[in-house]
Amino acid sequence: KPRQLFIRILAVLLAIPLVGTAAQGATIRVIETFDYPGSLLTRPQKINDSGIIAGLFIDSTTAASEGFFRRHGGDFCDPIIEPNTDTSFTEVRGINNRRTICGNYNTSDGISHGFFLSHTVFATYDISSTFTVVLGINNPGDFSGSFIDDADGLQKAFVNIGGTVTGFSVPDSAASLAYQINSSNEATGYYIANSDGLTHGYLRDSSGNLTFPIDPAGSTGTVLFGNNDSNWVVG
Repeated sequence: KPRQLFIRILAVLLAIPLVGTAAQGATIRVIETFDYPGSLLTRPQKINDSGIIAGLFIDSTTAASEGFFRRHGGDFCDPIIEPNTDTSFTEVRGINNRRTICGNYNTSDGISHGFFLSHTVFATYDISSTFTVVLGINNPGDFSGSFIDDADGLQKAFVNIGGTVTGFSVPDSAASLAYQINSSNEATGYYIANSDGLTHGYLRDSSGNLTFPIDPAGSTGTVLFGNNDSNWVVG
């Protein structure tokens, strides 16, 4: 593996136990908390360099899953509902500096579709006949997610770089998901292992090399949700 990537992975693995052993001396500054108005649950997913947060919420009146973005000043957009959904299920998963939003929605035939929202224009994105979710988008417009391969029925991760789709699975995985791709085309996510049934983190470099498993010491499940342009990983 490239030495730089090894150092970053080592930093992730060492930093997590250190936080645990020094918990009494560690402090986290909570800048603010928020809920989408009228929601039962608010789940932020990604934040861009302008401080715009994108995510999903559950409406307290209809129990529908809907998307949102929250501006740096604290204003919320109207609920984001993909116009093709007929199941009241839309999830916003990512946003980049161009304010292009990505996510997924369901239809009554049981199919999950990916989508993009640029300003007011929606675009559906499918690479599978049954299941596609777009989980992250970088600033150049490349993106990542997960799909069920029509050929073998396996749930795989994918990256779309410059319009070229590459699907991949972490070895020994029952399912693989790519939650984010940064501007250097390094992706991160998690997989469910066949061997133990647990979730484990992984990294995929720009050449397609996988580093796995990434697990804090003593963990019984690890999910990596994102990586920034310096390839710092959070999960």
